[in-house]
Amino acid sequence: MIPPTESEETLVWRGTPSQWTNFGAYFLCLLLAAGVLAAYFLLPAANQNPLILLGLVVPAVWLLAAWIGTKCHRYEITSERVKITTGLLSRKTHEIELYRVRDYSVVEPFWLRLVGCGDVVLVTADRSTPHFILHAVPRAQTLKDQIRQHTERMRQRRGVRDLEIDPPTSLPPQ
Repeated sequence: MIPPTESEETLVWRGTPSQWTNFGAYFLCLLLAAGVLAAYFLLPAANQNPLILLGLVVPAVWLLAAWIGTKCHRYEITSERVKITTGLLSRKTHEIELYRVRDYSVVEPFWLRLVGCGDVVLVTADRSTPHFILHAVPRAQTLKDQIRQHTERMRQRRGVRDLEIDPPTSLPPQ
């Protein structure tokens, strides 16, 4: 295997959002399925109709749709770019060059923090996608640090400087 050179793009991280983002949907599917089963088994034997069990199709389809929706949302971070690909049959890919990233932050909602996940928010200089959010990724802080490290390398390699110009503020009267 040939070691990568500085100009060769390498994969840093690839993943999908955590399925924990679907916890509410999964829980409701479980409750709905339990309700259908309870309705079937609590009816007197003479009134039990096997067609009642067709009600299990609704939570099963809902659960499957939630799982597939999350699984078809893919993140890929290379040494030069961040890509977000969504879609099952038709796909849409957003990508941003790392040297365009201006700011990084990690948001860890309570429920995601309990399972070791968080959101990595990238503020970019790109007009079409000023915010890139990598939702519910494991070890979000570590991933943010890796992105920052590669962003700095890309800026140095391309000779890019980020110039922040604040509008002038009026001076208070004296």
